[in-house]
Amino acid sequence: MTRPTALSLILLAALPALGPAAVTPTDPPAAAVGFEWPATAAGRAARAYFAMMADGSESAIRGFESSYRTPQALAKIPMAERIQRAQSVRERFGTLTPVAVARSSAALAVISTRTADGDTIELEFTMSSEQPDRLESIGIAIEGPASTAPPRPLTDAGRKELVEGVAKAVSENYVFPEIGRKMAAKIQGELRGGAYASISREKEMARRLTEDLRSVADDKHLAVRFDPADSAPGPPRHGSSGSEAARDNYAFRKVELLEGNVGYLRFDLFLAEPEAMKTADAALAFLRHADAIIFDLRRNGGGDPEMIRHITSYFFETRTHLNSMMDRNGEIVDDFWTGDVPGARFPAELPLFVLTSHSTFSGAEEFTYNLKNLHRATIIGETTGGGAHPVEPIRVNDRFVVGVPFLRAVNPITKTNWEGVGVEPDVKIPAEQALEKALELARGARGERRPGGP
Repeated sequence: MTRPTALSLILLAALPALGPAAVTPTDPPAAAVGFEWPATAAGRAARAYFAMMADGSESAIRGFESSYRTPQALAKIPMAERIQRAQSVRERFGTLTPVAVARSSAALAVISTRTADGDTIELEFTMSSEQPDRLESIGIAIEGPASTAPPRPLTDAGRKELVEGVAKAVSENYVFPEIGRKMAAKIQGELRGGAYASISREKEMARRLTEDLRSVADDKHLAVRFDPADSAPGPPRHGSSGSEAARDNYAFRKVELLEGNVGYLRFDLFLAEPEAMKTADAALAFLRHADAIIFDLRRNGGGDPEMIRHITSYFFETRTHLNSMMDRNGEIVDDFWTGDVPGARFPAELPLFVLTSHSTFSGAEEFTYNLKNLHRATIIGETTGGGAHPVEPIRVNDRFVVGVPFLRAVNPITKTNWEGVGVEPDVKIPAEQALEKALELARGARGERRPGGP
């Protein structure tokens, strides 16, 4: 199982939050000296997005979303979740400073941007073809310390090579073989029918192939990425390092004791580096004498099953089976059980609560699903995103990588997983109200054994 590095996972987790919309700003956002906004629909949308992110208020986000998102997109994701997502991106990256216009046309603006931590990312604003004044998408990509290869126009031969490479990858590796073959046939048929003939931009081609693959299997882990290699084809290059993960505190955001001796721990990724494990140990040690603990996973985009196992192990006194991984042949290839921990375990009767949102995804869903089905925690918030398949990045050529789900989680109790359906909370409530509700329940249950618990 490939485990992306810290910053690449942060970007993947934030990507859905960067869905467009915006009101024309009254004050231009701060920009690098000499920077000029493109005088196009895409440029105006980009300028409005940066102004919204600089403001950060609910009213600014609401205005941005209402003005620039298509009605179809607005109907799909509630405004409250849009506000939460935008605030999460702002919280994570801090001030975004436009540095340069990488590419620009009436329907596209690619803005090179510097984050508060000095990292460089590209934001790509693409307008809807049906509604040219509304945004179709906003993409985000890491530039890294050395810039990626410049884009180059796709040729007929290049499109054919890409489609055949992606088709081979999914047909030979997708977790459900028959569906993998159907996905391959889908994109090969689109190629033969000329559906891709007018696509010359590499990132646009990657997005289109992803959409077509997902039209067969709505698997949110499945994606084609424009990801140029440094030299010869090999594993995809990620723009992060151990030092960047450390600077990000391994995605641990907050640990504190709230009124009533209720512990609160928010972390946004499950990273399995040794120092990340030590950070988790320290956070849990701080909460050792709490009367209840709340895990805030509302912005957690997933990560490594070893960290899931590590944190979970603190809350079970006996060895407990958490999850298994099954390959495309129906064989169990890995089992995850609770294990040893360096600190003291928490009492079995300690009330636990997990906060979720629609953005809670992948490994964060596994953590939630495990505790829910073991009756070890009360889940509060929104139904999670629905991604249960670990991904293997397969390089198609020196320009593209396809992330192919190649295993599936199998819970020992339910004999299934949360793929496509998410984890249903015990207390279903808007994500922004979940903490308040958890505190109410925690203060009422502190020191008591959770009913129905193990």
